[in-house]
Amino acid sequence: MLSAAALAAAINAPTRTPRLTHSIVAGEVYDLDSRRVLYARNAGVLMVAASTTKLLTEGTSLALLGPNFRWTTPVYRTGPIDAQGTLNGDLVLVASGDPNLSQRIRPDGTLAFENEDHAYDGSADTKAVPGDPLAVLRELAAQVARAGVKRVEGGVAVDTSLFPDQGAEGGTGVIVSPIVVNDNVVDVTVTPGAHPGDPVGIAVSPQTPYVRFVNHAVTAPPKSDATVDLSADARQSSGDHVVTITGSQPVGPSVLYAYRVPEPRLFAQAAFTVALRDAGVTVAGSPSATLHGYPAEDLVAKHVSPPLSEDAYITLKVSQNLHATLMPYMWAVYRAHSTSDYLKNGFALEAKLLAGAGLAVDQAAQQDGEGSSAYFSPEFMVRYLAWAHAQSWYPLLLRGLPTLGIDGTLVDIQKTSPARGKVFAKTGTDGGTNYLNGGEITEKGLAGYTTTRSGRHVAFAFYIGAMNGPHDEDTGHVAGEILGGMAAATYSSL
Repeated sequence: MLSAAALAAAINAPTRTPRLTHSIVAGEVYDLDSRRVLYARNAGVLMVAASTTKLLTEGTSLALLGPNFRWTTPVYRTGPIDAQGTLNGDLVLVASGDPNLSQRIRPDGTLAFENEDHAYDGSADTKAVPGDPLAVLRELAAQVARAGVKRVEGGVAVDTSLFPDQGAEGGTGVIVSPIVVNDNVVDVTVTPGAHPGDPVGIAVSPQTPYVRFVNHAVTAPPKSDATVDLSADARQSSGDHVVTITGSQPVGPSVLYAYRVPEPRLFAQAAFTVALRDAGVTVAGSPSATLHGYPAEDLVAKHVSPPLSEDAYITLKVSQNLHATLMPYMWAVYRAHSTSDYLKNGFALEAKLLAGAGLAVDQAAQQDGEGSSAYFSPEFMVRYLAWAHAQSWYPLLLRGLPTLGIDGTLVDIQKTSPARGKVFAKTGTDGGTNYLNGGEITEKGLAGYTTTRSGRHVAFAFYIGAMNGPHDEDTGHVAGEILGGMAAATYSSL
């Protein structure tokens, strides 16, 4: 076994680059078997956690709600159904906070993901999960039809009274709402033409009356910067939207862009109406229902989600911001039974959990579930990971972590390393444009577990603070390779 000095030298080796001259590097490695620190560097310093925060969010959800927690999304009628199948009233879909009213659900009940999630748009690597984004709504619509409804004299309403919309989450800018259809985005795939100046092609999924796209974008020369812009969004008096797509996409592969729906309730209402129409149910009018108090006998359809453990799996694998953002609201609603102050009440439950685990919460700060505003010291993070390792739900947390060089947000990190497939860790990336040089300033984290080459079980947390990068460089990826190298050295050296 290496001496402490030799181990530190091995782990620090990837950081010996001029790129980090003006950056902070912090980290800790903790032996889960002997319960002792094996490596520490600035381990007590609060670092920008970014999406490594999701380790706490998903662990807290598994602890508070339980791995088998499921969301139930019901549909009620507000009037009688006559002999001809006419509902003299409305249909009301009641939002439960289920983040997977989408095509993610596979026949075996597990959830599918793409390594580069569709919420992280604008890259040729970004993909939507194959299938129909309205799959769950179509399942509900089919149940409505089987209940004998052929015509709705009123309309379709979506009850979002579980908690008010909370605006855009800080990572991908998607609106936080108790109703979530297709992650509250519309996928717009832009395909450049063969030559500069050609119009681009667009494909929209799902297609609903809620939003219509007018395409004015053109093809640009190869290797030029993409300037596709979906911000010209005109809301009509009806509540529907017309979005004019401008800018250019360079000759090359198709690229998916995400239109983040401004009003998830209206989007879901339009989408469910489409699903009902396609199921043979005519919607004749507009909803007029008072949205509260639904008698059990008026239930006409319901969808029960896969277990929470599946949502934790995909949230961790692809760093799904909206799903993680929703979790503190779920703790507040389903455990604290809150009707206001949702974040305050949700995080009070997490704080109690962490304090009960003996963790030093003065080395932690968190304002949301996804990590757009969170700070942890490496020491705190590895102690949390050690606590999580001892919990009954730990295998489910571990299962969701991206695997080095294999999948999720680690799919392209350390692909040829001996540690490929041996390190399971959550990534975190924050930062933005540096307008002084046109490049990026990046904060990066990596925290998780490995069973080392010699069979030792360790938890680790590594962070880079404020790494500057030039124009035309993916500085986040460069920082990710450095942190991945530190994790690989941990695997190989112990």
